[in-house]
Amino acid sequence: MKTLARLALGLSLALTACKHAVPLPDDVRAALRAKPGSYVVGTPVELNEPALLLNNEDFVYDAKPSPDSSAVAVSRLGMKNFQLTLWALENPPRQLGDVAVNPYEFDIDAVEYAPDGAAVAAVSRDRAVRAYDAKTAKLVGQWLTEEPLVTLAFHPSGHWLVVGSAKGLVTTLAWPSLQFVAETRVHADEVRALAFAPDGRLFTGSWDKSIVVFTSQEEQLASDSARIHFDRKGGAAQVRGTLAGKASATFAIDARLPVAVVVRPALAKTSGLDATELKDEVPLQSAFGTVNAKVAHGVSVSFKGLQLDGLDVAICEACVAEGAQAALGQGFADLVDLSYDEAAKEAVLKRKVATAAAQSSVGLTLKETQRFTFQGSVNDFSLDRAGKVLGVAFSETKSERTRDIYEREKKGIVEPDRAWDCGARVDAATGAVLEQVHGHHGVVATAAISPDGVTLATGGWDKRVLLHRSGGEPVERSFGWAVRRLRFTADGRYLVVAAWTPQNPMGDHKSNTSAAAWEVGRESPTVVAP
Repeated sequence: MKTLARLALGLSLALTACKHAVPLPDDVRAALRAKPGSYVVGTPVELNEPALLLNNEDFVYDAKPSPDSSAVAVSRLGMKNFQLTLWALENPPRQLGDVAVNPYEFDIDAVEYAPDGAAVAAVSRDRAVRAYDAKTAKLVGQWLTEEPLVTLAFHPSGHWLVVGSAKGLVTTLAWPSLQFVAETRVHADEVRALAFAPDGRLFTGSWDKSIVVFTSQEEQLASDSARIHFDRKGGAAQVRGTLAGKASATFAIDARLPVAVVVRPALAKTSGLDATELKDEVPLQSAFGTVNAKVAHGVSVSFKGLQLDGLDVAICEACVAEGAQAALGQGFADLVDLSYDEAAKEAVLKRKVATAAAQSSVGLTLKETQRFTFQGSVNDFSLDRAGKVLGVAFSETKSERTRDIYEREKKGIVEPDRAWDCGARVDAATGAVLEQVHGHHGVVATAAISPDGVTLATGGWDKRVLLHRSGGEPVERSFGWAVRRLRFTADGRYLVVAAWTPQNPMGDHKSNTSAAAWEVGRESPTVVAP
């Protein structure tokens, strides 16, 4: 045990061995504090030690700083669950909250702060978007999609959240209600990066070797139809919908039921329907014979952008098919034409205009304006503060963890140098590569661009972070395993890193650094006001 502890200590010391520190002058730090929204510029010369340590036990998948650079949200793989941990970026860091998000089988690839810094959103391969209070990590909202989710980005207005799926779908949700607004199939592979520019342009990047640019506009939207994934269970089709704007659930189609919607009591409670306060009843056939079910009037049900208002909802546990939380009955069929696209496995819902007026509400529309293609897969990118320069991580093979990759790593096989295993500064207006940087062996998994768009940092599966300097060798930091994410804080002071670490089941479980923030030492630093 003592030997293991000494080895772990040696690994930690090797990572944090003293470098030539170039601390920011006190007047620069004071100016950053005095001018909210300002950021520091200047040629980077060092990553100052010691780092602010956020984790040295777990596989960390993402680490994102808050808009005001005061905190960091970390997605990490715990013993049984994926966890969201929130840290105040102080010296030493102070934990604000820690919460289990979902079982360990479903990766949490991305987290993001809302523009006002009040909440953190996380997306998971379990298909859910979840929202948490940024001060306590308390769950404050969630919504379930139809595809595994891997990326997300907030519109600068703070009114909209866009999420990207593992199948190329980009979905727009209202924030903070997490109501569906629109969706579009943008890419032929995973959406590995999303970012909004200050002017509302949306950038999406994918393993299909493309970056797509959209303009966005808030406008009145009316929806008369929706296409949603369906399954057949027990002879009945089942679809996902949202009840009363609060709870996502699986609805079985059962036209034998005489009311529009029937829900189980648990779903009714989650949606704010209290059966004890309801007076009206309706007789329903159940597995145990006829039951008198309490009925709520004037309830809404939505399926993506299609919302139906003023429905009668009965509450009955035994009236809903196994595997579903609710059922859609004859009252629903009176309002909606339902057909099935068996090839796409989608149910097509179309409002019967004669019986139900279309709902109109403000939404965010996305219009594709440009599509840039490259010779390498797009694994990650970030935007500078002005929305003019993208810092992009490329690789000749997409950054997908496979058994072959693990076997090569176990054998210590060094990947060969390849032209598109690189980072790049890319012009956001034209897609032109302004600067291409190398130095990694194999996949370059992540890239961070400084607020002024001048400095690029890259991280790879070769266990290294490189802070690239014009005319000089990059500053390097080594890790125990693959680097997952890099981001500069909005004020440019810190570089935040997320990585995996060799897990240590013995003693205090400490291992190599897997989440940390390094202050960037700069030559002649100055502060740019917002």
